[in-house]
Amino acid sequence: MVSVEEWIQARRGLRLGQRVSGTVAAVPNPGTTGIFVDIGLPVGGFVDVVLLPSAARRWPAVGTVAEFEVWWADARPQVRLKPVERQFLREDFDEWLAQWRPGWPENVPVDQAWVEADVATRRDAGEVEETLRAAGWKPGRRVPIQQWREMLEATGLVRMHEAAERFLTEFGGLDVQISGPGITCARTPFTFDPELAVGEEDRFADWSSTVGRDIFPIGELDEGRFFLGIDETSEIYLIETWVATFGPVREALEKLVLGVSPRRIG
Repeated sequence: MVSVEEWIQARRGLRLGQRVSGTVAAVPNPGTTGIFVDIGLPVGGFVDVVLLPSAARRWPAVGTVAEFEVWWADARPQVRLKPVERQFLREDFDEWLAQWRPGWPENVPVDQAWVEADVATRRDAGEVEETLRAAGWKPGRRVPIQQWREMLEATGLVRMHEAAERFLTEFGGLDVQISGPGITCARTPFTFDPELAVGEEDRFADWSSTVGRDIFPIGELDEGRFFLGIDETSEIYLIETWVATFGPVREALEKLVLGVSPRRIG
């Protein structure tokens, strides 16, 4: 059994549609379960029965060496595969794909694909909006921001630009208390209150110079372990002795609520 870290390392170089050579290692229940494939990684590959021919006699036998495409991979330590050779695919594969997997991506890192799919599922279920509403947000919310402008601009090191004004007017003052496992990292509390970054203006100014953006403080993450900032294009950043991006506001809110690590850029 591989560890979580070993699985993360193994799947890091995999992309959807990537071709791999494998040897069929087991066919436990022909016509019912699917086939297990050795693809030379610490974890095995698996072809789901839904992708295989309806007649089990057409399935590749144990010991068969064939080409496969990476079909899916997520937090579970297993690589889902699709046979390349048509003889090993269900007879109506093209029609099935068009109906059940339209626009199935290719040449996309598997980590990106499953995270985006999980985020979309939870977004559609209303999890992000529900969490923000529980913290006091609602459509059309507006709060005064002048006190934060005066407080942070006093040093002359940071400037509250229009993107920061819009964000803080809607989300300023929210204290989101969450915990537990997330999609790629733990869910940790975050607070949108620029006052929490008073005294750290030089840190924001330094990182602004480094990344070439004007990053204004908007709060903190994980009870002060990290600071949060926003640039003039409405991109949200994690600020520490290093910097990472959560992406544009909507994407950033989803990642913060659902537990998705930001992308380190410096």
